[in-house]
Amino acid sequence: MPGLPTQDGSATKVRIAPDVLWRAWDDEIVCYSNTTGDTHHFADLAAWLFRLLSTEAANEPEIEATALQRIELPTTVDGPAAIRRTLDMFQRLSLLEAA
Repeated sequence: MPGLPTQDGSATKVRIAPDVLWRAWDDEIVCYSNTTGDTHHFADLAAWLFRLLSTEAANEPEIEATALQRIELPTTVDGPAAIRRTLDMFQRLSLLEAA
């Protein structure tokens, strides 16, 4: 898979891979990757981001813009950095694919 989106948005959009099975309960996500055989639990920003990328492909600038419109992060949280860390985690867990 190509790398994650760059700050200028020039990279390919990403989405949750179709081989990832998932269920949502309230604001939490539990997913299973058929690729790795691993199960993961996400809450808060990670769950929101997972749900977003399971319904639409996006690059990092689009994700940041959507997050600013749809969710309210605590003032102590660096939103762009938290999004980047979460995308990096999703990539390490083999949950993303290029769209």
